[in-house]
Amino acid sequence: MKVRVATLSDIPILVLFGRDFMQESPHYQRREYDASKAEQHYKELLKTGALFVVETATGDVVGGFAGGVGKDWFNNEKIAFDYVMYVKPDYRNTRAAYLLVDAFMSWAKIVGADRVQAGTTTGVKSRACTRLYQHFGLTEYGVVLDGVLEA
Repeated sequence: MKVRVATLSDIPILVLFGRDFMQESPHYQRREYDASKAEQHYKELLKTGALFVVETATGDVVGGFAGGVGKDWFNNEKIAFDYVMYVKPDYRNTRAAYLLVDAFMSWAKIVGADRVQAGTTTGVKSRACTRLYQHFGLTEYGVVLDGVLEA
């Protein structure tokens, strides 16, 4: 298995992974998934962010990671953050996720980030994902709350 920077030709599989991500997650499956919006977002990340894929020895893409960089509202620290990480279910007990996070952490250093913030909100393998991020030195803190606004 190896990780590499995604290319334009990887966008269709990443869009499909996005759909699968949404369908699998009990927290996201009731939300709309706009494939064209996801496609545009990934294309923008090819220019301005982090977009990685992990593939098998036969070249099958089995996971992806999208991230970006921004600043705190109260200082000028650069923060690298995740948008989404997805690994196909059959590859979740392999090194796929590890390779993706490792690539993201390396990218964060290259772009001069002062800190990294990443999380898991899917409700799918959340403990395992948290342990993986902790392995890379991240510390768990905070809570995310979500709600639908009625019209």
